[in-house]
Amino acid sequence: MNVIKSELYKLKKSKPFYICLVICIAFASFIPIVMQLGISRGDEDFAAMSLSGVEMIGHSLGMNIFPIILAVFVSIFVSVEFHGGTIKNYISKGVNRVRMYLSKLAVCGIATLAMFVAYILSACITGTFLWGFDPHNIAAISNMLPLILGEGLLMLAFTSVFVAFSMSFRGNGTSIATNIIILILMPYLLAILDFLSGEGITLSNYWINDNVGALATLTPASGAVLQGVIVALCYLVGGTIVGSVLFKKIDIK
Repeated sequence: MNVIKSELYKLKKSKPFYICLVICIAFASFIPIVMQLGISRGDEDFAAMSLSGVEMIGHSLGMNIFPIILAVFVSIFVSVEFHGGTIKNYISKGVNRVRMYLSKLAVCGIATLAMFVAYILSACITGTFLWGFDPHNIAAISNMLPLILGEGLLMLAFTSVFVAFSMSFRGNGTSIATNIIILILMPYLLAILDFLSGEGITLSNYWINDNVGALATLTPASGAVLQGVIVALCYLVGGTIVGSVLFKKIDIK
């Protein structure tokens, strides 16, 4: 608990956290404005979309901007511990490495949820200002909860993966580059594997990003919510186990 309290204090004082929080609000607010400008200019793609404040939650998450902001934040927040020597000080005092890792993951998870809430609220508020909250009468607890809770769980899964790589590579630039490359290249890599494997299991269906897209709607396909939750839990647990094992083995100087 002392380590967690220390990590929470660092989060409270973290400039990158507040900067990323502001970026989340700015981007999420800007997306509906761009859509409205597109409609005003006669863009058929935007004009064909069903738009409202509540629907902007799904639309904004489907654009995959938030995971990039998340990757940058986690990379900076974790790697600064190695540059500042904080991790070495903890280890020299006999703090268990696994508990240290879990504390860092827990606080990064709290930051993720804070930024996630700010992101979807900003998109929803701006969308409500432009088109109303729910003019099409499609919002209900039964489809709002799977959207928000499912997407939130998937973002925590991303956090687990990002923390694992950041704690392993330690360097600020290396961590950011690695996490963003994972976001960009993983869909293409899985698509190639799907093509080579022919008919059978579609591996891309089991990557976090694909499930984020599948749940970024108030009317997900049958089975999409259950699959998204299972995928999120697998990456969350798997990333935690792999990351903590790797962190136990690395040499900290």
